[in-house]
Amino acid sequence: MKLTDYLLAENITAAEFARRLGRSRSTIGRWCTGQRHPDAGAMRAIMEETKGAVMPNDFFESRESGQC
Repeated sequence: MKLTDYLLAENITAAEFARRLGRSRSTIGRWCTGQRHPDAGAMRAIMEETKGAVMPNDFFESRESGQC
């Protein structure tokens, strides 16, 4: 599942997700749009926070842009 889709499905704002991960809102936005990819530590945190709903491959499968 794409991070954008997860945030929408769970009704979580990018700002709230950023707070939970200890990252900036702009970083979450860049991950959602594909401008940047999370590093290994962030990937682990995303998998833990989403309980496996968002996995590393979800950031690489498609170049479609999402939006947070």
